[in-house]
Amino acid sequence: MKKGLIRIGMIFSILLLFYMSTHRPNEEQFYSWLLNEYDIECHASITCTKKMEGNSYTTLIETGSNIKNGYLLFNTIGKIYEDENGSRTTVKAIGIFGKYFTIMIDEQG
Repeated sequence: MKKGLIRIGMIFSILLLFYMSTHRPNEEQFYSWLLNEYDIECHASITCTKKMEGNSYTTLIETGSNIKNGYLLFNTIGKIYEDENGSRTTVKAIGIFGKYFTIMIDEQG
């Protein structure tokens, strides 16, 4: 009985590791998540727009980027955006199980 549970646990662990390694989200999924989560829409260039209160928009420039894809089971992305007034928005996220989750959001203005 105990050997059977250990064997089932090992098989489940191997399947979980395989699933995690094949379902790391990519950078395009990050930008989609960023739009849905923080109303920041990025285009093909380093220029992004952020929806503000009252349906107004502000232009953001990506001033920093850090993408770590070298991990087997997950990846991390950090982006720094700055608007025309000098306000900075820093977003750091972890990508795992095909989705992104916020590690940190920092808005300095």
